Amino acid sequence: MMYTNFESMPFVLTVEDIADTLSIGRNKAYHLVNSGKIKALKLGNHYRIPKENFICFLKEGTDLRA
Repeated sequence: MMYTNFESMPFVLTVEDIADTLSIGRNKAYHLVNSGKIKALKLGNHYRIPKENFICFLKEGTDLRA
């Protein structure tokens, strides 16, 4: 789901949520999580990204290139 403002985001996002919101591919979103550029929790085989971590990533202006 694409979010247009921080208030509409749930407390915890999925990798697919951040891919949609950033208009990037799922593989690129997983790369950002796996590389630690976006801090995430791994629960079993799934990643969950706290909203605060995603907002911090956006505010830092981190380069999306690999």
